[in-house]
Amino acid sequence: MDNVILKNVRPFVNGKLEEATNVALVDGVWRNSAPEGTREVEGNGAYLIPALFALGVDFQEPARDDIYTYRDGFKAMRRGGFYGGLYESSANPIDGIQRLIAEKSALEFSGFKMRILGAINQGYEAKALAEMLELAGVGVAGFGDGNRAFGSMRFLRLCLEYGAMTGKRFFFLPYDYSLAHGGYVNEGNFSDMIGMKGVPEQAETIPLFSLLEMARWLGVPLHIKQVTSKAALDLIRRYREQGLDVTCDVDIHHLLFCDEDLKTLNTNLNLHPPVRSNADREALWNGLADGSIQAVSMNHFPVHREDKEVNFEAAVPGAISLEVALPALWKSLTEHLGIARAIEVISSKPAEIAGVEKAELAFNKTAEVVLFDPQGETEVTAKTFAGSVENSPFLGQKLPGKILGSCIAGIWR
Repeated sequence: MDNVILKNVRPFVNGKLEEATNVALVDGVWRNSAPEGTREVEGNGAYLIPALFALGVDFQEPARDDIYTYRDGFKAMRRGGFYGGLYESSANPIDGIQRLIAEKSALEFSGFKMRILGAINQGYEAKALAEMLELAGVGVAGFGDGNRAFGSMRFLRLCLEYGAMTGKRFFFLPYDYSLAHGGYVNEGNFSDMIGMKGVPEQAETIPLFSLLEMARWLGVPLHIKQVTSKAALDLIRRYREQGLDVTCDVDIHHLLFCDEDLKTLNTNLNLHPPVRSNADREALWNGLADGSIQAVSMNHFPVHREDKEVNFEAAVPGAISLEVALPALWKSLTEHLGIARAIEVISSKPAEIAGVEKAELAFNKTAEVVLFDPQGETEVTAKTFAGSVENSPFLGQKLPGKILGSCIAGIWR
């Protein structure tokens, strides 16, 4: 545990920023005073806000530890001010007890508040059901599709009927691979202009309708990952009005980029699913503002450099985000939503969806916090990122705002 005195900082307490003051963190707890000789950090009016919680975390270890490791991932979380995350790896389906025990042993001793999604089926192959009852008994947060196809309607029904006995929420990325059919960008004016095959919004809305209708029929709580279009968001609103327990998130990259940003064919913007139109992006911002979208997800997916330094169509989809998410998002989030709601969608709401206690700054309580200077600047270089990957569309940019340090699991860095 570390002790530190943060001088001239503005704590976010009870939903608002307080005036500048000094805060003593002793063994990670906000106290009146600290022992003599405690290190002091000058904040110069920086904001002391709750640490962030990440939805959509995939480090790919152990199956792909040649790309990234747990150690890289936890270093990235600390650099970005995250105190926890919801882990689901496309390379490592948690479809049985032994796999879950191995994953938990790696994640639970990190000091971060990590939760794990169990797989809905074995190997994400949509052929045989995973051991969902047993996995629920050992503490998975819910069940996910690994961002893979969920199979036939009958198989989806069997998955949901079996999993419904656990009372856990199901997490799905609605994506019809047959409709996408090798597309790499949003289908529309931009894809026509560059002559590249596009992915229609129906590749999202058609499977989404199936998921929503099946969940309504069977009475299963649902979370929709990475909503990308206005049409999809309208569908979710409609079913929520009918009483369906459905939550959803939007990916950081789909909030901050649209297909017009692909003019340079930056392979770090080759994402799954692709970024959509500017009109869709504005609809997603409106959905966050009115509460239709509960949270912003990180979808941190490391990709080898050689798998990105190729033609756009040949690149492996995915981007990392943990280290730069806060400065990348802060200005836009606060302008659209205000500070309180901005903190909610990147901290308390994602934690609530994962079933984790929210981070907060309260006197005499453990403080999982980030010291963030909105007037600072973050220059994004290869050294910004943990591990050996740097597949971020923010690479080479200067982002408004800078993380000055964080207190996570009682350690100040």
